[in-house]
Amino acid sequence: MSAGLFGAVFGSWLGWQTAGPTTDTAAARQVAAIAFPGVEAGEPTRNGDRHGFPPAVDGAWTMLVGGDGYVAGTVTVPLPFGPASTSDGRLVSEAVDRLTAAGWDAERFRASGDYDAFTATRDGVAVRLSARDATRFVIDVGRARPWWVWPLAVTGFLVALITTLLALRQLDAHTSGRAWVRVVTVSLLGAAAVLSLPALAVGGLATSHAAITGGDPWAPPWLGFTMVGLRPMAWLAGLLTVTATLIAAVPPTRTPATARERAART
Repeated sequence: MSAGLFGAVFGSWLGWQTAGPTTDTAAARQVAAIAFPGVEAGEPTRNGDRHGFPPAVDGAWTMLVGGDGYVAGTVTVPLPFGPASTSDGRLVSEAVDRLTAAGWDAERFRASGDYDAFTATRDGVAVRLSARDATRFVIDVGRARPWWVWPLAVTGFLVALITTLLALRQLDAHTSGRAWVRVVTVSLLGAAAVLSLPALAVGGLATSHAAITGGDPWAPPWLGFTMVGLRPMAWLAGLLTVTATLIAAVPPTRTPATARERAART
């Protein structure tokens, strides 16, 4: 099952690579102006140009051990107000109405911090209003989830699962009569599966929560693989898998026949 989940994560990542470049800052400002006309928004900041496995801050160390605060490829526009000044939700509701009137598919929701927020999509672009703190909202603008993400995730799950089952069947036949090889290989593969489960679980929970609440258009199934602590565990799981494969691939040694055995054959 872990192999199938790995395949689903990789498939969804492939799907996101078709999303195209991040929205430019000018377009992000226009979205903010439509939602909140007359409000002086802050300077937009770019959060990368891709949806990938690297942590929020790239570097040799973070590539090895991971980094907290993964951010998808978006443009963030800060606003000069926050949940504390919009407790009745009216300002957010009016913003949703304006975006809907402008052709956006906008939806209001209750965020986990107990405040009103919204998401919206149009023409391959996604928008999310969220709070940094009680006094500051931000609008994130980025590429909407491509159509290919879920089909490739399902395909990746099935391909990885079937391939793994076939490989295990071949492993069973290849290690027949070699008990120590079978024990070592199965132990290594089992340890790799256990080490990968936390990263897979984090990504699955993030994606499921986003799908249920509609609060994050960019929630990545690979989130756990970017986090401190979980990323090294994933590296180790990969190393154990490769080691198990190499051990299982070693051909069995042939014991020289004794004189009695050679005589029996003649």
